[in-house]
Amino acid sequence: MSKNSHRQSPSDKKVKSQSEDENPISDQSRRKPSGDRGRQRRDLILNTAADLLAEGGVEAINTNALAERANISIGSVYQYFSNKQAILTALGERYMQQLSSNTLAALKQDVSNLDFSTIVDRVIDPMISFERKHPAFRQLNAGHEGEGTLAEEAKRIDQEILATIYDLLLRICPGLNPTQGWHTARVTKALYKGMSYLIQQEKEIQNAGGNVDAMIADMKRMMVSYLENQLG
Repeated sequence: MSKNSHRQSPSDKKVKSQSEDENPISDQSRRKPSGDRGRQRRDLILNTAADLLAEGGVEAINTNALAERANISIGSVYQYFSNKQAILTALGERYMQQLSSNTLAALKQDVSNLDFSTIVDRVIDPMISFERKHPAFRQLNAGHEGEGTLAEEAKRIDQEILATIYDLLLRICPGLNPTQGWHTARVTKALYKGMSYLIQQEKEIQNAGGNVDAMIADMKRMMVSYLENQLG
Protein backbone atom coordinates (compact mmCIF):
# COMPACT_ATOMS: atom_id res chain seq x y z
CA MET A 1 0.00 0.00 0.00
CA SER A 2 1.42 3.40 -0.98
CA LYS A 3 1.90 6.24 1.48
CA ASN A 4 -0.78 8.26 -0.30
CA SER A 5 -3.31 5.51 0.23
CA HIS A 6 -2.39 5.43 3.91
CA ARG A 7 -3.22 9.13 4.21
CA GLN A 8 -6.82 8.88 3.11
CA SER A 9 -8.00 8.89 6.72
CA PRO A 10 -9.36 11.50 8.35
CA SER A 11 -7.78 60.68 9.49
CA ASP A 12 -7.47 62.08 13.12
CA LYS A 13 -6.17 59.87 15.79
CA LYS A 14 -8.42 61.56 18.36
CA VAL A 15 -11.73 61.02 16.62
CA LYS A 16 -14.38 59.13 18.51
CA SER A 17 -14.14 55.35 18.11
CA GLN A 18 -16.36 53.87 15.48
CA SER A 19 -18.55 50.96 16.41
CA GLU A 20 -16.84 47.76 15.39
CA ASP A 21 -19.95 46.92 13.38
CA GLU A 22 -19.67 50.15 11.37
CA ASN A 23 -17.68 50.26 8.15
CA PRO A 24 -16.69 53.88 7.33
CA ILE A 25 -15.49 52.62 3.94
CA SER A 26 -17.16 49.76 2.17
CA ASP A 27 -15.37 46.44 2.01
CA GLN A 28 -15.28 46.73 -1.77
CA SER A 29 -13.31 50.01 -1.61
CA ARG A 30 -10.85 48.78 1.02
CA ARG A 31 -7.32 49.44 -0.23
CA LYS A 32 -5.16 46.50 -1.17
CA PRO A 33 -1.45 46.79 -0.38
CA SER A 34 0.44 47.96 -3.46
CA GLY A 35 4.18 48.45 -3.49
CA ASP A 36 6.54 48.37 -0.56
CA ARG A 37 4.92 51.34 1.23
CA GLY A 38 1.46 49.79 1.15
CA ARG A 39 2.72 46.44 2.40
CA GLN A 40 4.74 48.13 5.12
CA ARG A 41 1.71 50.13 6.30
CA ARG A 42 -0.46 47.01 6.42
CA ASP A 43 2.26 45.09 8.26
CA LEU A 44 2.61 47.97 10.75
CA ILE A 45 -1.10 47.78 11.51
CA LEU A 46 -0.97 44.02 12.00
CA ASN A 47 2.21 44.12 14.08
CA THR A 48 0.70 46.81 16.32
CA ALA A 49 -2.48 44.77 16.66
CA ALA A 50 -0.35 41.80 17.70
CA ASP A 51 1.34 43.86 20.42
CA LEU A 52 -2.01 45.07 21.78
CA LEU A 53 -3.39 41.55 21.65
CA ALA A 54 -0.46 40.08 23.55
CA GLU A 55 -0.72 42.81 26.21
CA GLY A 56 -4.45 42.86 26.82
CA GLY A 57 -6.26 40.26 24.79
CA VAL A 58 -8.83 40.83 22.07
CA GLU A 59 -10.60 43.55 24.08
CA ALA A 60 -7.44 45.69 23.98
CA ILE A 61 -7.75 46.14 20.24
CA ASN A 62 -9.76 49.10 18.96
CA THR A 63 -9.07 51.39 16.05
CA ASN A 64 -8.19 54.45 18.16
CA ALA A 65 -5.74 52.56 20.35
CA LEU A 66 -4.21 50.91 17.32
CA ALA A 67 -3.80 54.19 15.41
CA GLU A 68 -2.26 55.92 18.44
CA ARG A 69 0.20 53.10 19.12
CA ALA A 70 1.22 52.87 15.44
CA ASN A 71 1.42 56.69 15.15
CA ILE A 72 -0.86 56.77 12.12
CA SER A 73 -4.31 58.26 11.49
CA ILE A 74 -7.39 56.22 12.17
CA GLY A 75 -8.31 56.79 8.53
CA SER A 76 -5.19 54.90 7.53
CA VAL A 77 -6.39 51.91 9.52
CA TYR A 78 -9.74 51.94 7.74
CA GLN A 79 -8.02 52.17 4.35
CA TYR A 80 -6.78 48.63 4.88
CA PHE A 81 -9.27 47.04 7.28
CA SER A 82 -13.01 47.52 7.53
CA ASN A 83 -13.26 46.82 11.27
CA LYS A 84 -11.72 45.09 14.25
CA GLN A 85 -12.79 41.65 13.10
CA ALA A 86 -11.07 42.15 9.75
CA ILE A 87 -7.83 43.01 11.57
CA LEU A 88 -8.10 39.95 13.80
CA THR A 89 -8.88 37.70 10.86
CA ALA A 90 -5.91 38.97 8.83
CA LEU A 91 -3.62 38.62 11.85
CA GLY A 92 -4.87 35.13 12.51
CA GLU A 93 -4.41 34.07 8.90
CA ARG A 94 -0.83 35.33 8.99
CA TYR A 95 -0.11 33.34 12.14
CA MET A 96 -1.76 30.25 10.71
CA GLN A 97 0.44 30.41 7.63
CA GLN A 98 3.55 30.83 9.77
CA LEU A 99 2.51 28.07 12.13
CA SER A 100 1.79 25.70 9.28
CA SER A 101 5.16 26.37 7.68
CA ASN A 102 7.04 26.10 10.99
CA THR A 103 5.30 22.97 12.19
CA LEU A 104 5.34 21.10 8.92
CA ALA A 105 9.02 21.90 8.42
CA ALA A 106 9.75 20.47 11.86
CA LEU A 107 7.77 17.32 11.11
CA LYS A 108 9.45 16.79 7.73
CA GLN A 109 12.99 16.71 9.08
CA ASP A 110 15.22 13.79 8.27
CA VAL A 111 15.01 11.60 11.37
CA SER A 112 16.70 8.50 9.99
CA ASN A 113 19.00 6.71 12.43
CA LEU A 114 17.94 8.92 15.36
CA ASP A 115 16.65 7.61 18.67
CA PHE A 116 13.15 8.57 19.78
CA SER A 117 14.34 11.09 22.37
CA THR A 118 16.33 12.99 19.73
CA ILE A 119 13.44 12.83 17.26
CA VAL A 120 11.04 14.31 19.80
CA ASP A 121 13.46 17.12 20.66
CA ARG A 122 14.09 17.90 16.99
CA VAL A 123 10.38 18.04 16.19
CA ILE A 124 8.84 19.53 19.33
CA ASP A 125 11.37 22.23 20.22
CA PRO A 126 10.78 24.40 17.10
CA MET A 127 7.02 24.14 17.60
CA ILE A 128 7.26 25.21 21.25
CA SER A 129 9.64 28.02 20.25
CA PHE A 130 7.09 29.36 17.75
CA GLU A 131 4.31 29.50 20.33
CA ARG A 132 6.55 31.32 22.81
CA LYS A 133 7.75 33.77 20.15
CA HIS A 134 4.19 34.78 19.24
CA PRO A 135 2.15 35.34 22.42
CA ALA A 136 -0.53 37.14 20.39
CA PHE A 137 -1.15 33.91 18.52
CA ARG A 138 -2.04 32.16 21.76
CA GLN A 139 -4.58 34.89 22.59
CA LEU A 140 -6.03 34.78 19.10
CA ASN A 141 -6.18 31.02 18.94
CA ALA A 142 -7.98 30.85 22.27
CA GLY A 143 -10.60 33.31 21.06
CA HIS A 144 -11.40 31.78 17.71
CA GLU A 145 -12.62 28.33 18.50
CA GLY A 146 -15.86 27.31 16.87
CA GLU A 147 -16.92 28.92 13.62
CA GLY A 148 -15.59 31.42 11.08
CA THR A 149 -12.83 31.66 8.49
CA LEU A 150 -10.03 31.55 11.03
CA ALA A 151 -11.48 28.55 12.81
CA GLU A 152 -11.83 26.72 9.49
CA GLU A 153 -8.22 27.50 8.62
CA ALA A 154 -7.12 26.21 12.02
CA LYS A 155 -9.01 22.97 11.42
CA ARG A 156 -7.44 22.57 7.99
CA ILE A 157 -3.93 23.03 9.37
CA ASP A 158 -4.73 20.69 12.25
CA GLN A 159 -5.64 17.95 9.79
CA GLU A 160 -2.53 18.66 7.72
CA ILE A 161 -0.37 18.36 10.81
CA LEU A 162 -2.03 15.07 11.72
CA ALA A 163 -1.32 13.66 8.26
CA THR A 164 2.27 14.88 8.40
CA ILE A 165 2.77 13.21 11.80
CA TYR A 166 1.47 10.03 10.24
CA ASP A 167 4.00 10.32 7.41
CA LEU A 168 6.76 10.89 9.97
CA LEU A 169 5.74 7.71 11.77
CA LEU A 170 5.85 5.83 8.47
CA ARG A 171 9.39 7.06 7.87
CA ILE A 172 10.36 5.77 11.31
CA CYS A 173 8.48 2.51 10.90
CA PRO A 174 7.78 1.75 7.20
CA GLY A 175 5.81 -1.40 7.98
CA LEU A 176 3.40 0.37 10.31
CA ASN A 177 -0.17 -0.91 10.16
CA PRO A 178 -2.45 1.94 8.96
CA THR A 179 -4.95 1.57 11.81
CA GLN A 180 -2.20 1.57 14.40
CA GLY A 181 -0.44 4.38 12.54
CA TRP A 182 -3.41 6.76 12.64
CA HIS A 183 -4.07 5.82 16.27
CA THR A 184 -0.46 6.63 17.19
CA ALA A 185 -0.48 9.85 15.14
CA ARG A 186 -3.57 11.12 16.95
CA VAL A 187 -2.22 10.32 20.39
CA THR A 188 1.11 11.94 19.50
CA LYS A 189 -0.66 15.08 18.30
CA ALA A 190 -2.74 15.16 21.47
CA LEU A 191 0.43 15.02 23.58
CA TYR A 192 1.82 17.99 21.65
CA LYS A 193 -1.47 19.86 22.14
CA GLY A 194 -0.98 19.32 25.87
CA MET A 195 2.40 21.02 25.67
CA SER A 196 0.82 23.84 23.69
CA TYR A 197 -1.78 24.26 26.45
CA LEU A 198 0.99 24.60 29.02
CA ILE A 199 2.54 27.39 26.94
CA GLN A 200 -0.83 29.15 26.75
CA GLN A 201 -1.10 28.98 30.55
CA GLU A 202 2.58 29.75 31.20
CA LYS A 203 2.08 33.05 33.05
CA GLU A 204 -0.56 31.61 35.35
CA ILE A 205 1.53 28.51 36.02
CA GLN A 206 4.61 30.57 36.84
CA ASN A 207 2.60 32.84 39.15
CA ALA A 208 1.50 29.72 41.01
CA GLY A 209 5.12 28.57 41.40
CA GLY A 210 5.08 26.03 38.60
CA ASN A 211 7.81 25.34 36.05
CA VAL A 212 6.49 25.04 32.51
CA ASP A 213 9.81 23.86 31.08
CA ALA A 214 9.88 21.00 33.56
CA MET A 215 6.29 20.10 32.68
CA ILE A 216 7.07 20.10 28.97
CA ALA A 217 10.11 17.91 29.63
CA ASP A 218 7.83 15.46 31.46
CA MET A 219 5.41 15.39 28.54
CA LYS A 220 8.24 14.89 26.06
CA ARG A 221 9.39 11.88 28.08
CA MET A 222 5.81 10.58 27.97
CA MET A 223 5.83 11.00 24.18
CA VAL A 224 9.17 9.19 23.85
CA SER A 225 7.96 6.32 26.02
CA TYR A 226 4.72 6.07 24.05
CA LEU A 227 6.48 6.03 20.67
CA GLU A 228 8.98 3.46 21.85
CA ASN A 229 6.12 1.26 23.01
CA GLN A 230 4.18 1.65 19.76
CA LEU A 231 7.01 1.64 17.22
CA GLY A 232 10.10 0.29 18.95
